[in-house]
Order: sequence, then C-alpha cells, then structure tokens
Amino acid sequence: MKTFKLLLSLILMSSTLCVFAQDVEKPGKKEKVKAEKPFTVYDKSFRVTRVDVRKDTKGAENVIQIDAANAAGGTAMMSTQTLLPPATISNIVIVTGNYNQTRELGKTPRGVSLQLLDVVFPFRARLTISDQYVDVEIREAGFWKIGVALAN
Repeated sequence: MKTFKLLLSLILMSSTLCVFAQDVEKPGKKEKVKAEKPFTVYDKSFRVTRVDVRKDTKGAENVIQIDAANAAGGTAMMSTQTLLPPATISNIVIVTGNYNQTRELGKTPRGVSLQLLDVVFPFRARLTISDQYVDVEIREAGFWKIGVALAN
C-alpha cells in the first residue's frame, strides 16, 4: 500500500511539474516578426500581368525608373498582320511625395523606359500605361526600378 501511495504521489508531482514547465517561456526563443516590404502595389488594372518593384543597391540617387512593355508589342499578329503599338506612359498622378523632372531613357518596339529624378519619399503614384493603370507606393529612399508588363 505504501508503494502504491508513493507511486501515485510521484505521478501527480511529475504531471504538475510538466504543466508548469510548459507555461514558462524559454529566454532563447522569440517570435519571428515578418519584415515589412518597403513598397506596396495597391491596385492594377486587368491587362497588367506583372508589376515588378525592386531596389537597385548600385544607385545612390533618389530615382525611380519605370520600364513598361507590351507582351507582344511591336510584333505582327498572325491573324491580322498588323503591328501592335508599344506601351506608353501617358500620365503619372502623384498621391504622396514628389519628383523634380523626368528623363526618357529610350523606346523599344515593345515599350518605353523613363526615370523620375530627385524623388521625395515616401512616394505613391498612379501610373497610366497604355490606358491601363498601376497604383504603387515606395516608402524607402534609393534607386528603384518598376517593371510593368501588359497583356495584349
């Protein structure tokens, strides 16, 4: 009988110790905090297939480069044998921040590439590209590249 009581008391003590041990937080373990992206694409129209926003660490200035292209712009369609027009950036509506001037880098048969110079961050703008739109915000200063691909 004594052994049974001793065994029962050991089981009860070990179970209560296990419960208390689970409540104590280990000092080495911390919750992982997901890093917030320094940019957000708020909205895009249905023909915009891809918006690629990335920071170029080689550039030291506050510049945003926008590269817009049609998926098949400047090529002949098989059924109609007509050329599709290249993507064009027709309007930039600033919501937050500003920039001093634009510089056109070049035109291709598929699209256009331009830069916004001396950008003040955080910068949010609604870009109109070939009657389609992209609403993007960049919160961190630096040299940024925004690539926009349109479906035909």
